[in-house]
Amino acid sequence: MTLSQRTLAFILVITAIEMLLLVLGPGYRQSAVFYFSFAPLDLTRPYKEVFFFQKYLMFISYGFIHSNVIHLLINVIALFLLGNILRRLGKDNLTFLILFFSILGGATFYYFLEPTSPVPLIGANCASFGLLAFVLSEELIKRLRRNRSVNQMVYVLLIFIFAHILYFYAFSAILPVSIIWQGHLGAFLVGAVIALVCQKKIDRKDF
Repeated sequence: MTLSQRTLAFILVITAIEMLLLVLGPGYRQSAVFYFSFAPLDLTRPYKEVFFFQKYLMFISYGFIHSNVIHLLINVIALFLLGNILRRLGKDNLTFLILFFSILGGATFYYFLEPTSPVPLIGANCASFGLLAFVLSEELIKRLRRNRSVNQMVYVLLIFIFAHILYFYAFSAILPVSIIWQGHLGAFLVGAVIALVCQKKIDRKDF
């Protein structure tokens, strides 16, 4: 199984960052979360940035840092599996586009749905959810175009929703971190929209 080079590049970057934080110690992880996590704030009001452009960079930078190794491993496994599916679909060239807008979309949804939340958003979860939505949407579109049954897709989606609920409560119970479903939802919707837009472009070319 050959992993998508683009997905592999992202996995290597987030893994290298996690390894570096493990070596440097808890203090540096706290600093990384402080500087680069996403925290909802009122962008229309003056905000004292720790460094230039921080309040905008955090919409993306949060996706590269994790709370611990387990958090990283969950995302690496998901990215590995989804990256391979994306490569088999012949959409490897869209990897960075999906990752970027999924991470951005996750933070944006969190910003609008929980504008006063004190809990920072971190991790590549949103990137994983965006890839998942893209893959599921691609398959759903193909089945609808070919007049094939979508029951299997509905089952997969229901299993995914159920698994996410379990993940939400189980992960929160095992580790002292919060699961930010607003970010996951935003990323999932972004991934689905990208799949629809790509299909529209293909239709125009064929026309």
